[in-house]
Amino acid sequence: MTFFSPEFVLLFLLFFVIYWAAKNFVSMQKLLILFASYAFICANSLYFALVLFGFTCAVFVCGKYLQEHGKLVRLLEQSPKISEDLVNNTQNNSQSTELISYKNKFAPTSNLALGVIIGFCVLFLCFFKYYDFFYGVFAGFFEFFGLSLFESVAFPLGVSYYTFMSITYLVAMYRGQCERCDDFISLACFLAFFPSIVMGPISRASDEKGLRALLPQFNEPKNFSCGDEIFTLVIFACVKLLVISSLLSPYVNNIFSSVYSSSSSASQILLAILLYGVVLYANFSGFIDMSRALALALGFELAQNFAMPYAARNIREFWQRWHITLTTFITRYIYIPLGGSAKGFTRTQINVLIAFGLSGIWHGAEWNFLIWGLLHGVGLVIFNTYKALALPQLNYYVSLILTYIFVSFAWIFFANDFDNSLVILKGLFAALGAGNFGSQTALVVLLFAGVGLYHKCAGFFGFCVHMLSCMPILLKALVLGLVFSMIIAIMPSGIPSFIYASF
Repeated sequence: MTFFSPEFVLLFLLFFVIYWAAKNFVSMQKLLILFASYAFICANSLYFALVLFGFTCAVFVCGKYLQEHGKLVRLLEQSPKISEDLVNNTQNNSQSTELISYKNKFAPTSNLALGVIIGFCVLFLCFFKYYDFFYGVFAGFFEFFGLSLFESVAFPLGVSYYTFMSITYLVAMYRGQCERCDDFISLACFLAFFPSIVMGPISRASDEKGLRALLPQFNEPKNFSCGDEIFTLVIFACVKLLVISSLLSPYVNNIFSSVYSSSSSASQILLAILLYGVVLYANFSGFIDMSRALALALGFELAQNFAMPYAARNIREFWQRWHITLTTFITRYIYIPLGGSAKGFTRTQINVLIAFGLSGIWHGAEWNFLIWGLLHGVGLVIFNTYKALALPQLNYYVSLILTYIFVSFAWIFFANDFDNSLVILKGLFAALGAGNFGSQTALVVLLFAGVGLYHKCAGFFGFCVHMLSCMPILLKALVLGLVFSMIIAIMPSGIPSFIYASF
């Protein structure tokens, strides 16, 4: 069941009516969301629901344990001289004795406990994500001893997203940032929330760096007041998914496939390479737009996951605009713990490469994903070095085009396995060497022109919301009906699949 299926639309409308009928009962709304979320997961697989429920129970227990440890750790950190004062106090009471005992026995292991529990979450994700890889490596070893393993393990729906979200929850519990929403129902809703479990974004348990947390919203009264924004998000989602992604995806796939027969011209291959990023962006951000629209319809605000990434002038800015919640997560939970930028320029660049390498491996245990991640890491290291040397800045439009070209060529290793990626690159250079430029050169130039002008659309979403808000209800209904009719008329048959579903 997908967001665009007739079954989902009808069931969501029914749920919408029941949900807002319980507007004055926050606890009832939470239970309704929990029921709907698990029903959505069960519609895909009962096994997926059982895995998530078991994981949620484990995270809840671990969170309670970390919450108690965190309280005592913060008490000691907030009063650095408390132990000395207590030791010098001749009238030591039982509380003083207990605090000193905690400091001597448990405080040194609190960070270790947090690390072990987060390590459990990571191993949980790795089991499902890399089982096939490790099975291929160790199957022969186990067979030698007469042992057998499952040949494959089904990849649970949304496991990457709710594993990362659970880590933000555990850290927030340890820091005392979830004391008002540390109940099991809130956590279960947070990890299973059906508008975002399939495609994200990676929601947080506590507010940080301008990203509003999702978890506290389950305990807040809801109001329906964003109708125009919801309609605009749905329109954007439909245009991106049903028009742009659906129309361009076959062309890109056909060109990549035909490279083997050496029948594609250089301009065709180059155009396919440059368009793949457009297809991926339209697909991913389109589903995110729909996810945000569904959440808004229920009174929730999900974090923005894209901010016009192809308007980026350098690789750093690209990652500040692309999959923002993943970038923030990697920065907060990988890059900064490695030392961030606090240990000198050289160590900073090593940390960048490690963080991007791990980001690549997160997408899959294949060489092409590692190369893709490291390419971005190397690109950022080059940018940081260029900036550190205080070299002159490039022209604004030159920076846009160069960044787009770099990102597009890196996508080759994201979209294809290692061998096929090399075939595509060899096919491009062979066509260039043979002078087979083809007739699509004008389209390549036109695409670059579009990239150069793309940043001019920065306020278009807000403009659309404003225009809808200014229309009388009958005119609004007419305009929306016309827009959706045009989308249906233009779109090809079928609903595009979610490209990031396997991650």
